[in-house]
Amino acid sequence: MGIQCSTSPKTVDCLYDTASHAGLVPDASLDASLASLLSLNSSWALEQQYSTLQSAMTRQQRLAFDHDLHTLFGGNSTVTYGGVGVVALALSVLFEMLAHHQMAALGSRSSEAHPSPPDPIRRMFGADTRSDISSIASEFLKQVPGAANDQHKMATLLKTSEKKLRSELMDFYETMMSPEWSALSSAGVKQWMNGAALHVHILLHWKRLFDPSGGEVLSLDYLHRVDPLLKAYREYLVKTVKVSAASSPGSSGLLIVEPLRNVSHAVHHRVCERRAIQRTLVERFLSDQNLQRGKEFFQSSHKHHDALIAQQEHFQLSMM
Repeated sequence: MGIQCSTSPKTVDCLYDTASHAGLVPDASLDASLASLLSLNSSWALEQQYSTLQSAMTRQQRLAFDHDLHTLFGGNSTVTYGGVGVVALALSVLFEMLAHHQMAALGSRSSEAHPSPPDPIRRMFGADTRSDISSIASEFLKQVPGAANDQHKMATLLKTSEKKLRSELMDFYETMMSPEWSALSSAGVKQWMNGAALHVHILLHWKRLFDPSGGEVLSLDYLHRVDPLLKAYREYLVKTVKVSAASSPGSSGLLIVEPLRNVSHAVHHRVCERRAIQRTLVERFLSDQNLQRGKEFFQSSHKHHDALIAQQEHFQLSMM
């Protein structure tokens, strides 16, 4: 019978901080900005972002930002259905990338106040190379602004992207849930969760434009897949999170969060604490993520299906 002993909260805190500073704290949750932009509050969320970005710019930057947007939309200040669903999400990505470009090109008020943000699509969908979900989402969202005011273009884009995304999501889920968990990872779960949310709203936008009487089953289908996936993800973390103590004074221990994601540490602990530390770290990693956000998103998309389709808000660009 192996020796068991408890560990102190301070030891776990130190190891968690080590993982955090190394950028290794896992994140498999639905992206918060995606959830707000694919909701009944999408128009408000986009207006808030648009206003916040503009207020952070100098007058010269704001003029250049507005000019680029008006040029992109052919001088039209109205973006059809720009305040709802996938169009709102695509505009959010466009605004963030364009604002960053203008602040970098023309100089921000303070480089410290405006650090370089990550690619918003990469932030939402990640870059798990075992799936094409991120690249499909990126290609779709970058094409939406150019198709927003052209119903024929939008129809073609929605049909093509929906077919690609549906196939990739189905295949990737089956791969992640295979007995050997060959593709299971925090990045993979996050990519699937966000890709599934996008897929639901690609179909919702199709119905909004062309078939408002269509039934709703997709959100329920994804909802039924979330719990088994999160159960497998918890078991995966229990298996992958490992911590070893330093073998001798002055040497370092090793914290492994996931395969190829590890960091050395100088946290002292007894060898017998290992299992308690691993178990507590797993619970900490899980509790610090909002893993229920994905489940709540699919529940809400199903519950408010008709209200989401009924959204009509267009988006008005600022007057130049």
